[in-house]
Amino acid sequence: MIKSPMNYKKLANFMLFLAGWWTALLYGNALALIALFVVLMLHFILWRDVRDIFIILVFIFCGFGIEWAFMASGVQDYRSNLPPAWVICIWAMLATIMRYSLSWLVNKPLWAALVGLLIAPVFYYNSVQFGPAGWSRPMWQCLLVISLVWGGLAAFISGVLVPIIEQMETVESSDPKNTVER
Repeated sequence: MIKSPMNYKKLANFMLFLAGWWTALLYGNALALIALFVVLMLHFILWRDVRDIFIILVFIFCGFGIEWAFMASGVQDYRSNLPPAWVICIWAMLATIMRYSLSWLVNKPLWAALVGLLIAPVFYYNSVQFGPAGWSRPMWQCLLVISLVWGGLAAFISGVLVPIIEQMETVESSDPKNTVER
């Protein structure tokens, strides 16, 4: 069976995120910023959709707030007063897969919540095992909080945020003056 080019693009999209995530985790702030730049440039070459900028910006600000709350509550210890750049870069890179590699979760908030509940703790656990992060409380408490926060966040992203961004095209496409050929 021959896969469509769209499936290859989604696979490339996900692999770029994973490569960027590992780079940020293992090599810190400077290389995280370089990885973010590369991931964003390749993302926009692949997809060419300006609406993704909105999702990326929301993820950056939301990620900063959530990571700061995790730090303040003792869920994560980054050995700094603010969330480090490498963590925020990971949030921005994560935003690039929401409408593409993870499109199967859009408008399925229960499935998204389940994925968030199960997958996010694995990524945070790896951040502690392989990266510069640490636990400030017993690990099980930290993973439980991360799981619950990400379950709710994933449901919100799937059921509210991405559908709002998707509707932006509908509004723009209904006006013939704003139609752009792709």
